[in-house]
Amino acid sequence: MSKIQNIRALEQRINDIVEDYINEQYNEEDVLSISRHCGKIILIADSKEKITLSKSAEIHPLCELVRTDDDGMPEADIDKITQIANNWLFLT
Repeated sequence: MSKIQNIRALEQRINDIVEDYINEQYNEEDVLSISRHCGKIILIADSKEKITLSKSAEIHPLCELVRTDDDGMPEADIDKITQIANNWLFLT
């Protein structure tokens, strides 16, 4: 898989988590943890207290990955999601 395909796949995985966060009754304190373990990128969404952090982990409050659309409804902020995904290095 090429680097761009890996980045797009990570974007999609983050977007799916944010969409679930929007569609469920969510907690304002829930976060997204992104880390690398054994060469794989691990995504975990839960309350900050329940997430065990590794040295490579990034934490992003899920509420900061949501924006309001033109109709006033919450939606995933694809600009922020793309920025996060682009920060990860994929070796091909």
